[in-house]
Amino acid sequence: MEHDKLKELVLSYFDGELDAGQKRLVQDHLKTCPECKREFDEMARFEEVMGKMELKKPPEEAWKMYWASVYNRMERQIGWILFSIGAIIMLFFAGYHLLRGIIEDVNTPVFLKFGILAILAGLVILFVSVLRERIFVNKRERYKEIEK
Repeated sequence: MEHDKLKELVLSYFDGELDAGQKRLVQDHLKTCPECKREFDEMARFEEVMGKMELKKPPEEAWKMYWASVYNRMERQIGWILFSIGAIIMLFFAGYHLLRGIIEDVNTPVFLKFGILAILAGLVILFVSVLRERIFVNKRERYKEIEK
């Protein structure tokens, strides 16, 4: 087997990806190749050190702050979703009443009524979306204090 292919097998050896036959090939190669043996020994030391390492656990206060911020963000997102849905319903209802005469007119074709309602719904959704975006952008505007 090629030397480069066996070097790849040496790396896979530590990952536990080799079958018994491949392990035997690597072990036999290590007996004859000082370069791969040196690399294997370095990897073994590295694996040993990594096995002994332990991640530092954050203090309990950090976890409390993390979960408080997660819940706070979730509450705000749910609030904005409900606000948006409510605003869309209210504006659509108001627009419907403004155009009620056209919509309830029996002489107006049905496809035109659907078109009017689709335009109204689209305008309401776009309006609420743009309004919400402007509120967010204005709140996070870095340069609003700077005069031109």
